[in-house]
Amino acid sequence: MESKFILVLLASTTGAPQCLRIASVMSERLGQKLRLAHVEIGPRSILLTSQEQLSEYEVEQLAARERAESEKLQDIVSTWTRETGSSAEFDLYKGDEWRVMRHYRKTASMVVLAAPQSQPVGHREALRAALVRTRHPVVMVPPAWEGGFGRRLMVGWWDVPPLRRALVAFQPFLAAAEQVEALTVSQDESALEGARAAIAPIATGASFRVVTPEGRRTADVLLDAAAAFRADGLVMGAFRRGEILNWLVRGTSTRLIQSSSVPLLMHP
Repeated sequence: MESKFILVLLASTTGAPQCLRIASVMSERLGQKLRLAHVEIGPRSILLTSQEQLSEYEVEQLAARERAESEKLQDIVSTWTRETGSSAEFDLYKGDEWRVMRHYRKTASMVVLAAPQSQPVGHREALRAALVRTRHPVVMVPPAWEGGFGRRLMVGWWDVPPLRRALVAFQPFLAAAEQVEALTVSQDESALEGARAAIAPIATGASFRVVTPEGRRTADVLLDAAAAFRADGLVMGAFRRGEILNWLVRGTSTRLIQSSSVPLLMHP
């Protein structure tokens, strides 16, 4: 049986160098190989609100854009390989990420990808495909991220199954971090009892605190706290109310995904 690997899903050139850099750190920490993948989307992957299908001209432009993006990605990977001495298989597909992720359901241990809102039209379902289609833990990287990874981790504590699964999935990073802070919003001090029981055995020097939102959204409170803590990763459970409900009514997970300026370590 093939050993598990970390999948780096390169939707486009945007954020690709950052994803490769963080994936290299993860590979060393977990002792797992990297595998890269890119999907050239087809016209059927584009949903239009104003017309039923793309015009012939739009199809040609889309195909040209996707070919150019694949070529540029291969150049980025070649540069990364040359400069770091790293190597990884690079899978190229045609179709869409939602279908392609089926190939990695049982073989990838986790997925690294760039924030979906930063990607070209047609590639914005990559994160949802990884979280919902395959149920993988995911590290989502903001394309502008130039910091480190895994030295100062914050945990957005809410005692729900997705967060518990995230703690298990990212335990090696929490255990190795120089500092870990668990933060809960809009709860009383008793909520931290569960946090201490779950996190302290993993990260022995972790700190715990409650923050009052003062009328602000939970996502904004967490991001402000992460910035103040100088976090280089925020561990969280994704879509605790269910992915469909979060799609209909934006919840904390959706807001964090859309606004985070630090890497998110998520589990559905």
